[in-house]
Amino acid sequence: MSLAVVIPTLNEEAALPGLFDSLKRQSAPAKRVVVADGGSSDGTAEVARRHGAAVVAAPGRGRGGQVAAALSEVSEKIILVAHADMRLPEDALVAIRNWLADHPECPGGCLGHRFDRRALALRLIEWFDARRAWRGESYGDQGQFFQVEGLRSAGGFPDQPIMEDIELSRRLRSLGKSAYLDVPVVVSSRRFERLGWARVLWNNWWLRRRYRREGLVAYRDLYGSYYGETGDTIRNCSRT
Repeated sequence: MSLAVVIPTLNEEAALPGLFDSLKRQSAPAKRVVVADGGSSDGTAEVARRHGAAVVAAPGRGRGGQVAAALSEVSEKIILVAHADMRLPEDALVAIRNWLADHPECPGGCLGHRFDRRALALRLIEWFDARRAWRGESYGDQGQFFQVEGLRSAGGFPDQPIMEDIELSRRLRSLGKSAYLDVPVVVSSRRFERLGWARVLWNNWWLRRRYRREGLVAYRDLYGSYYGETGDTIRNCSRT
């Protein structure tokens, strides 16, 4: 089954090599890797090309818009959305292919995640996030994947600057039962370290709750709350 990896980026020159190394170690590599760049001012695009990835420019559209722009350039049937700070286990892509081959009715799902630090608070977050993913409520840092044709019937990938992962999870659930493969990617704990885990958890809960209640009408304010920008200066939200 043909599979492509799409990576939304913004100034991720330092993080990308580790992700590409993990992609090269896959037991069944992706047919195509596309970096959807939001207007980086560092060497992100050069790093991507040096590692054999195609680069799609999508400045000012936010992470959801970046992924949507990349999808217009690929023809693969399965898409994995990978963040720049992710490190994939060697069996990640073959696990996705095997699951969807055995469960062709499955619209998509996620791999799962664990943090690069083993602090107790972070392990608890992993546990709760896994429980949500079992119910079909996955997040972007859990390695979300989907079948392109099926998602198209539910409106396609959500072209929006924030909460695109929540909306993607919602659209997949409307199509059937989502998968949680428990083949966790390793993700950076940098945001928790910078802001503190209690603050991050509170902000994430509040933002998700407001999005579920108000939907896209609130996305400008949500963006400002999450990224520290006002609603009329939305530029890009691909950074974690």
